[in-house]
Amino acid sequence: MLHVVQVEGEGSAPGKRIVLGELPVRIGRIEGNDLVLASPEVSRAHCSLALRDGRAVVTDLGSTNGTIVDGERIAQPTELGAGTRFRVGPFTLVYLRGPRRALERAAEIERDLDRAAHYVQALLPPVLPTGPVRVDWRFVPSVSVGGDGFGYRTLLDGRFVVWLIDVAGHGVGSALLAASVMTMLREGGPPGADPGDCGAVLSALDAVFEMDRHGGLFFTLWYGVFDPATRRLDHVSGGHHAAYLIAGGAPEPVGTRNLPVGSGIPGRAPQTGSVTVPPGARLHLFSDGAFETQGPGGKQNALPDFLPALSEPPVPGLPEPERLLRAAQALAGGEPFEDDVSIVTLEFA
Repeated sequence: MLHVVQVEGEGSAPGKRIVLGELPVRIGRIEGNDLVLASPEVSRAHCSLALRDGRAVVTDLGSTNGTIVDGERIAQPTELGAGTRFRVGPFTLVYLRGPRRALERAAEIERDLDRAAHYVQALLPPVLPTGPVRVDWRFVPSVSVGGDGFGYRTLLDGRFVVWLIDVAGHGVGSALLAASVMTMLREGGPPGADPGDCGAVLSALDAVFEMDRHGGLFFTLWYGVFDPATRRLDHVSGGHHAAYLIAGGAPEPVGTRNLPVGSGIPGRAPQTGSVTVPPGARLHLFSDGAFETQGPGGKQNALPDFLPALSEPPVPGLPEPERLLRAAQALAGGEPFEDDVSIVTLEFA
């Protein structure tokens, strides 16, 4: 039987593993520990792990920020069950035990997921700090690889196109479908569809990515086309919640009601919408990973719990996507997101 602790997610040691043996394993910020996690939120000697009668036990070593198991800061040595995740500063660690071959196979799968996640992230666009439409964004991949993606580009006639997708499910399949859709949209859109025609794009994507031909996977989509000359924003939603326009008042939902993309209804006539965007307005797009979280006390959050953050005024020096990401993290009680989180903010000159 093999006993392993693995670091998950982003940070200085993602995917790093350490095998538990007869001697305790020390975790801390500085060299000399068995597992070094470089962050000011981690104490020099933070916690230790040991096997007692074949069971893993974690002990906090008087750390400043504590060792968090099942959402609670531990005060005594605490036994870990197989699959238990615990927090050390900003890092999430998971305890695994099982036959060596099974754990090695699991590690191989984790590496495949990590490669898929990095492939999708490589397709994300650069921030646009200047121009008639300025764009900033934040993307936080989940513990289990999801299928978020987004992008934007300027058409030859000067119109600005932006989209956000969210593939159902998790794993390599969802990530690769997201990559396929993102590549198609940024390279000109689906065959035969004018990229400036929201309804045509949704219909064409429906035909190309019919779920019966893509392993039963489907995705939601928000797609918009902004014309700086007329200040009109045409938009369409395929199963996705609305984007929100901030123009000096309450957030205005910008969305339409259509089934998700790939749901197998060829030739449908999508419902599209249009809105006028005044100078200085701001548009927020985000995936449901930002609000479909579990808060403190086990409360299941939903979109209405996140919307008040949109009404809050900007914080000087803090990009809006970062402000909203922090609001989403607070809503989740500081726990790692279970789904990808994408937040895209457009500011119109």
